[in-house]
Amino acid sequence: MYPTDVEKANAFIWESEPLMAFIGYKLVEVSQGRACAEFGHSRNVQRVGGVLHGGVIAAALDETLGMAVLTVNDGVDQVTVELKINFLEPGREGPYKVCGQIVRRGGRLVVAEGEVRDASGRLVAKALGTWYILRREVK
Repeated sequence: MYPTDVEKANAFIWESEPLMAFIGYKLVEVSQGRACAEFGHSRNVQRVGGVLHGGVIAAALDETLGMAVLTVNDGVDQVTVELKINFLEPGREGPYKVCGQIVRRGGRLVVAEGEVRDASGRLVAKALGTWYILRREVK
């Protein structure tokens, strides 16, 4: 089951994952098999030279693709198994939009793809990842 209230989902993310609040990450869309978010080009997301930091791109893709996976998760939790990212263009102008969607849902593994685009629609990064569905809580 996935959150139908994006604002409640954002409040939960910001509370439980302070990194997302720090970079200004905000979900803007969640539907069956898909999620999109945005974040700005603040000092908190830049590397030397004023361009978007690759680690921020990775975190935003992991969060957003993970949210898309959550919409098809019938277990109790999930973990990222693998996330491959191609960094295609330097991010120089926000807000950035990151979207992810399910490619395939198997029994325990879910494959998702996503991308980050800048304010002018340029493709900054493309990702493909795999998530493992947990059937019981890990303690």
